[in-house]
Amino acid sequence: MKNSKIRIHACVHLLLFIALGVYSSKFDVNPVTDDISRLSVLRQNIPKDYKIPVHYIPEEEGGMCWVKLNVFYLEESLKDLAHKFGNISSNRKDISIFIQMLQELRLSMGSVEPVMYDFECHYREERWPTARYFDFVKDFLIAAQNREDSDDCDPPPCPTQPYTVDGQLNTTENDPSKGPLFLPEVVERSLLSLLFIPLIALILLFVWKVKSRRNEGNPQTPGEDGPFTGTEGTAPPLDAEISEKNKLNVIEMV
Repeated sequence: MKNSKIRIHACVHLLLFIALGVYSSKFDVNPVTDDISRLSVLRQNIPKDYKIPVHYIPEEEGGMCWVKLNVFYLEESLKDLAHKFGNISSNRKDISIFIQMLQELRLSMGSVEPVMYDFECHYREERWPTARYFDFVKDFLIAAQNREDSDDCDPPPCPTQPYTVDGQLNTTENDPSKGPLFLPEVVERSLLSLLFIPLIALILLFVWKVKSRRNEGNPQTPGEDGPFTGTEGTAPPLDAEISEKNKLNVIEMV
């Protein structure tokens, strides 16, 4: 009888231990507490016109995996923001609290790299003002507290055009009416090299014109610097030969 009671007590304690373990793990998975009110303090301490870089996926594209897809890059973004303040700054201390929350959340999820790789083409890089940035952090923490994770997330088709700086699709890339076309760097270099060919031809044509004009301005006289210089070039004129023949005829007649 005593052995059966001991076994019953052992089973009850084991069940209580398991229940408490599950509850505690559930609490650790959602590490969002009243510290979320610190976001309003940070929002007031940082200038409104300050642009904070963020790498994210919209909730409508992430679906059930939205928290898992954004936890890593949001953690990195908060780390970069914390480094903007000094070691004794209250802003850095408050930001560090949220960084710790995100680290605990990410570790509880296991490996997030595979799903991030599947959604890689949907990530956007933007720079948000202070109010929008901390609204995003708040929405993320609330979603993380109430999340229902799913490891089976099907990413939507990748966009055909890349995203611009403001997160919009670049629809002007293939539409000449909406903006200029941007050629690849290799094609641009090839076109620039082709421009040198007519330029060189024009330079050669100009040099040839200058030389031809110089030759026309300094013509060579017959027998000057020519191959037939010498005694043959100094023959007496024809009239002198005729006058000498006339003189000889006169002498013979006398």
